[in-house]
Amino acid sequence: MQVIGIKELQTNPSKLTKVFQAKDYLLITKHGQPLGLALPFDEDLMAQGLMPWYALKGFQSGDLSLGQLSKILHKNQHDTLRLLDSLVIPVADYDLAEDLEAINWQ
Repeated sequence: MQVIGIKELQTNPSKLTKVFQAKDYLLITKHGQPLGLALPFDEDLMAQGLMPWYALKGFQSGDLSLGQLSKILHKNQHDTLRLLDSLVIPVADYDLAEDLEAINWQ
């Protein structure tokens, strides 16, 4: 693993390419504090953990349905719901007050 400050990365972005070509990863910092991690694309890494993480983030943002998430995770919907519950990820995102206002419930 290599470490680089965000300012150095902004002034010398080719360092990122060199790290990726070396199949290494890069910890990006700001004022010495970890800010992010840059990883080279690797099929095994995606399959082992990064793809499920991206899929969960996609579900949270509304870009993936429950069915799509289940398929990516190779789980049935019941097991996917159980996983979402254990990770405290809500299945439905709605505002009750907004819904009541929409039906003129006072």
